Amino acid sequence: MASKTDKITEILRRLRTSSPDIFGATVVSVEGFPIASVAPAEIDEELVSGMSAALLGVGERIANEMMQSPLNQVFVKSEKGYVILNSIGQDAVLMLLVTIQAKLGLIFLELRRVIPDLQKVL
Repeated sequence: MASKTDKITEILRRLRTSSPDIFGATVVSVEGFPIASVAPAEIDEELVSGMSAALLGVGERIANEMMQSPLNQVFVKSEKGYVILNSIGQDAVLMLLVTIQAKLGLIFLELRRVIPDLQKVL
C-alpha cells in the first residue's frame, strides 16, 4: 500500500506532466514544511516551503483584513515565470513553478482538477 507522501507525489507528477510549462510542484504544510515535491534538484525544498508559508500567511492576512474573505490563491510573477500558491484545505498549500510562457488559464484549470485529488489524500 502506498504511503500518503507517495500518493501525493504521484498526483504532483501527473500535474507536472499535464503541462510542459509546470516545471515544479510542491505540497507544503501551512507551517512551512515540505510534504511532497517534484521540483528541480537545484531548488532548496525546505527554504522554498518556509517562504511559501510566509507568503501565504501575508496573503491570508491581506484577504481577511482588506476583503473580509478567505484566501484561495497567491501568485508571484517574475521575469522568468510564476510561483502560484493554492490552498488545499486548511492544512496544506500547493506551490507551482511555472514558465513565463504559460497560459495561466490552462494552469488554473489544471489546478481546479488536481486540488480535489490532493484533498482526498490529505
